Amino acid sequence: MNKPKLDNFKKALRTLEEAMSSPPKSLLERDGIIQRFEYCLEISWGSAKKILEYHENKVDTPRNVFRELAKLEWIDNPEEWITFLEARNKTSHIYHEEIAEELFKIIPAFLKSSKTLLRILEEKVS
Repeated sequence: MNKPKLDNFKKALRTLEEAMSSPPKSLLERDGIIQRFEYCLEISWGSAKKILEYHENKVDTPRNVFRELAKLEWIDNPEEWITFLEARNKTSHIYHEEIAEELFKIIPAFLKSSKTLLRILEEKVS
């Protein structure tokens, strides 16, 4: 198996970090940041899945990816990642103001945890 690349994960996180560099000036900007969170989460678990498979660990679902990462002690808090997954599942409901605000509030924690995960994944393929 070829060594997996993490370029898309890095680029996605950069776009989210850039978007979070200043408070959103409108609901449209906030909703755009939420969408960036959504695709960053998708790329994060997909990247982790590829690295796990590179190390001959077969996983199928996002939840199982994060459980396996915890089992291998690559992440400390799989429950946090499950919370991020649950939040991602709510992104189609951002037309509800309360849900949008709830989602927006978890993005800083997600960004921090994602940067840590990226660093760990980079170590596992170097």
